[in-house]
Amino acid sequence: MKNFLLFICIILLIITACNNSKEAPVEAKEELKDKNKLQLSIWLPEWQKKSAFEDVKNSQQGLQDIRVFGAYFNSKDQLLLTEDAIEMLKQTQQQFNETHHVMLTLINDYVTDNAPSVQKDSTLLHRLLQDASTRQKHIDNIMHIVEQYNLKGIEIDYEKVAKEDIPAYVLFLEELYQQLLKKDVTLHVVLEPRFPFDVKLPDGPKYTVMAYNVYGYHSGPGAKATFSFLDDLMKKIEKSNQNLAIAFATGGFKWVNQGKTVAITEIEAEELLTKTQAVKQRDRASGAAYFSYLDDQNMKHEVWYADQETLEKWVSYVRKKNYNNVVLWRAGGLGSKTLQWIGEQTAEGRVANTKQ
Repeated sequence: MKNFLLFICIILLIITACNNSKEAPVEAKEELKDKNKLQLSIWLPEWQKKSAFEDVKNSQQGLQDIRVFGAYFNSKDQLLLTEDAIEMLKQTQQQFNETHHVMLTLINDYVTDNAPSVQKDSTLLHRLLQDASTRQKHIDNIMHIVEQYNLKGIEIDYEKVAKEDIPAYVLFLEELYQQLLKKDVTLHVVLEPRFPFDVKLPDGPKYTVMAYNVYGYHSGPGAKATFSFLDDLMKKIEKSNQNLAIAFATGGFKWVNQGKTVAITEIEAEELLTKTQAVKQRDRASGAAYFSYLDDQNMKHEVWYADQETLEKWVSYVRKKNYNNVVLWRAGGLGSKTLQWIGEQTAEGRVANTKQ
């Protein structure tokens, strides 16, 4: 009898020890594992639809969201899709709706027939967001686009939001999210590095911060992102009440001595490198590739761009701080090694993502 009681006590001790164990359940461990995977998404620009679409087809195994860029505004402050954007959206939905989350990006560019377009128009945003009635009118316009094109996701890329319009902008995001939620449509939001990240953002939407344009049209030669810039950005977004994805830019720029700056894709940069027989170098402060050459008029050209190695360095750098959700601006003109690297991220992360 004593031996039997001793046996029961031992069994109870073992059960208690197992119940008190800090070992995470298998399901929780799998969820954490999925969370730590790199999840890549990409934008498709409507003005380069053919090559952008080909890039996505050739790297789709490693992609999560596919973001069609996009919809602008007309002279009546209503959303406008060009014929190219409509064609690309429909083509992307037909090809990828079953395997990826396809969304349409809205941009506050003001496009009219008889005047130059205005990019990232702050005054347009003020008109759209200034009070409850104007916000609702804009939301109604968005919901009409959602129904017209059978959208599963909307992305708001409204830049240069004036400081005084930030509270109204946050209200707009909350109000839009609630309307989209009723239709089971997701909301994604792009934020600039200058955004005040201590502002409380509404729960529900998924947020992305731009990590590029350190050098560009506004500056002399340099990389689109540097490691010191990424350090500063990650410190800033720690203030946010949301988990943010980080967006990196592909391609780069060519600077000419007399001040002209030209955007250039990765393929264009590599072709120029071969043609000029210049020496490709790697910048330690950014991981970017660069080279220079003299043209027929003995004028110096300097090219800086992101190749596969650059993108991998940037992504690895932010992943050390657990930023595992990355968006690439943009498809179109990506090199074969970059496409291979994207594709190698596999579909496992995408499967996990669709379960969220």
